[in-house]
Amino acid sequence: MNSQLSVSVVIITLNAASTIHLCINAALKITDDIIVVDSGSTDNTQQIATQLGAKLIQEKWYGYGKNKTIGNNAAKYDWILSLDADEVLSDNLIQSIKNIHFITIAAYTFKRLNFIGNKPIRFGAFKNDFVVRLFNKNYSTWNNAEVHEKVEHNITLPTIKFKGYLNHFTCNSFENFEKKNEQYAQLMADKYFAKGKKANFIKLYLSPIFNFMKNYFFQLGFLDGQAGFRLAIIYAKYTFNKYRLLKIKWQQKRS
Repeated sequence: MNSQLSVSVVIITLNAASTIHLCINAALKITDDIIVVDSGSTDNTQQIATQLGAKLIQEKWYGYGKNKTIGNNAAKYDWILSLDADEVLSDNLIQSIKNIHFITIAAYTFKRLNFIGNKPIRFGAFKNDFVVRLFNKNYSTWNNAEVHEKVEHNITLPTIKFKGYLNHFTCNSFENFEKKNEQYAQLMADKYFAKGKKANFIKLYLSPIFNFMKNYFFQLGFLDGQAGFRLAIIYAKYTFNKYRLLKIKWQQKRS
């Protein structure tokens, strides 16, 4: 089976003009069906997507999982390759996908190579960054999580790893990456609050320390030099902030 005729690429976007052309141009090497679900970009994201031949769906923001599912439902093919607008298929990964005939129904995982600016981060929090991104929508779908969404299956499926990297241009600077994680911290606090989770002393003060130790030492973040140290600090702050914001939400509810 020719993979170019059997895979739809679904991309969610918001103000992604700096990377969306890279994402789509790489995806065009494996498919003729690209769906972009945009949640109100004010830059040139929408124009770039349509100029490159993508099918544009303008939809308000419901959360990562729900917006990705909107794209899946509009896809021409059953096999879905799900990408964020700052993710670009490497040549090796493109070849791996082309070599698959999809005889086996499975969930396929990619190893992400994360960049902050032009710096690839190979260790620490990004050391084992495997993500499920290729699946058959008849058997798999995204859950409705607003952040840290996951692919769930309605049958038991094998998980197969692809060769090649999914290049992830996560942020153009450490400063912007820290701001991005501040937003994620709020989303995670909202998620935990909805589930009834509490922020106790251990979560609030010891978890950030453990998070730094894990990223910088246990996951070899120090091998990335100064970048590894800065990343470990940012993730420790993220851990503290999500529990700090969770505690505030419970205080507001009691007041």
